[in-house]
Amino acid sequence: MSGTSLISVRGPAFIQSKAGIRWLVTLIVASTLCTVIYIYHGDTNSHILQQLLPNTNSDKTSPPSPADPPLPASTTPSPSTPNHNHNRPAWITTPAVFSTAHLPNYHPMTALPDRPLRLHPLLSHSMAKFLSRPLNSQVNADQLQGEQANWLSVDADRIVAMRAGALEYLEGRSVLEGEDALIGPGKGADGQAVVRGSRGVVLAAGNHRTVEKAVMCVQEMKRLGWKDGGIEVFHFEGELADEKQRRELEGLGVTVRMVSTKKAPNQWKNFELKAESILRSSFDEVLYLDSDNFPLSNLATLFESSLFRDPSGGNAVFWPDLNRDHPDNAVHRLLGIPCHEAWELDSGQVLIAKSGNGGLNLAALYLAQYMAEDGSFWFSGGDKDTFRYAFLALGIPYTPSPRWLSLLGNLDRRGNFCGAAMLQYGLTAPAPPHADPTDPTHPEPLFVHANLLKHQSGVRPGGVFTHLRRLAPRQDDVRAGYAGAPATALDSVTGGGKAVAGRGLCSDIRAFRAGADVETLEAGSVFGGVLAGFEDGYFGYPGTRPGVWR
Repeated sequence: MSGTSLISVRGPAFIQSKAGIRWLVTLIVASTLCTVIYIYHGDTNSHILQQLLPNTNSDKTSPPSPADPPLPASTTPSPSTPNHNHNRPAWITTPAVFSTAHLPNYHPMTALPDRPLRLHPLLSHSMAKFLSRPLNSQVNADQLQGEQANWLSVDADRIVAMRAGALEYLEGRSVLEGEDALIGPGKGADGQAVVRGSRGVVLAAGNHRTVEKAVMCVQEMKRLGWKDGGIEVFHFEGELADEKQRRELEGLGVTVRMVSTKKAPNQWKNFELKAESILRSSFDEVLYLDSDNFPLSNLATLFESSLFRDPSGGNAVFWPDLNRDHPDNAVHRLLGIPCHEAWELDSGQVLIAKSGNGGLNLAALYLAQYMAEDGSFWFSGGDKDTFRYAFLALGIPYTPSPRWLSLLGNLDRRGNFCGAAMLQYGLTAPAPPHADPTDPTHPEPLFVHANLLKHQSGVRPGGVFTHLRRLAPRQDDVRAGYAGAPATALDSVTGGGKAVAGRGLCSDIRAFRAGADVETLEAGSVFGGVLAGFEDGYFGYPGTRPGVWR
């Protein structure tokens, strides 16, 4: 019987029966599974399985960069070399290095020797790419000069302690307020449940000058047509005590509220007010504005933009600052992520739905609040990037505003530009009168964030916002420069502020290599003249003169 098959033993009658058919199908399935398991666990045959099965992780692995160096001749992996990318969890996948293939006249320094690497083929391939990565000159010089010692002090023990502190904070809020309270849309400052889909504008102000600017911002919003939601202004305990100012705000339809967080003493600036103002507001969908932010058109369009409404983008939009993080910034080690190409944030405007990301956007605001209170999280000069850090820590997406910022300022006698404000753009195509002929789909300017005006004393109204400094349209698409895309002009520019004798603190944009066209134009000549008359309107409000800090 040893030479007789099981089928012949069973007999034709059994095979033709229903039980026989089920038995035969079971045998075939079991044999197939055994074969797959054998191939999967056999290192020399794992490539066979990859050819047989679909690559379910194809969207989680970085595409090959056009600038990847050719492998040394002796290190080219053989066809039988296993590829273990399908086993790599998404959260440790290294972001693709930005490509320099499209940068003219770019000659990178490299540590790759002109000989075959004496390494295993897999390791040789990885090291060849690593040794040839571009040296990143596009970093925040202020970060490097002012924070490097702090970054170096962030060791493993400190990282563990900081992560534990964040957990302790969130657990404490959950015990105090209830677990559901940290999932959006949450509750407002009055303890009432926030209505999903409700929208409004939130500002933070307290001292005399910031309240004056908040009044200016609200008046401009209403003049430009805002009527799509409420407006709330938050302050610390003991602030906004001037009854005349409170009545002025309330007369504009503003609800004045106080945060529960106590104002930290002896701080050069109290960053903890911003995040709590957003999370304690009465709205689900919130546009937060710094008090020194000046709107240029109706802000209601932001709430209806597809970039904000698309849930895959997290229902949160952040606007870019002038630089990306320095590679040495310890925040990457703290968050357990590689340095990536995201821009720092200008948190003078934040658009967020607390119910976004399944309600985790509100939890991110709580985490940002903790980071703002704990100065050890100020890895980029204050609170502005704690919003981004919180989203990265929770592993939830956010949407970058599509265009890089420009600067508004003036020229000195030598023709040098001195920026006094950030000019941030909208999220949608412009109104026809405000289209730029060189890039008709470029969003029009929406915010003038006059963040440096208070640091300038050598200028006078009438000569402050005369010129625009920008990266040329068609070159400032932020999303085109993200990981995996060919290099763009945004990979060749940087910006920042510096003290200028007789002027104060000035910002500027510069190209540090070929491939980027930085322009200086008369402010009233761009985007159909949308900025014409802006300076007269701005300085027509009290509390706006240069050099006034508080």
